[in-house]
Amino acid sequence: MSNVNDASVYKAHRIHTSRLFSGLYVSIIVRLGKRNPPTKDSLTDTVTRVPGEYPSEAEAVLAAKQYIDHVEGSA
Repeated sequence: MSNVNDASVYKAHRIHTSRLFSGLYVSIIVRLGKRNPPTKDSLTDTVTRVPGEYPSEAEAVLAAKQYIDHVEGSA
């Protein structure tokens, strides 16, 4: 996982990325503030793994932002 100090913040979510042994990246988002009901992607009520693996860290961050936009738009 990326260092908490290096994590980017987007719409009250901290975005963390991690590089897998395969060289692909995954992203995890941590909601700052209120807790959400768990979903199929939730690890806890504040931590969610963004579905998918991405060829670059930038694409993993972009996917996390799109996931946040989708979830916020559905609420």
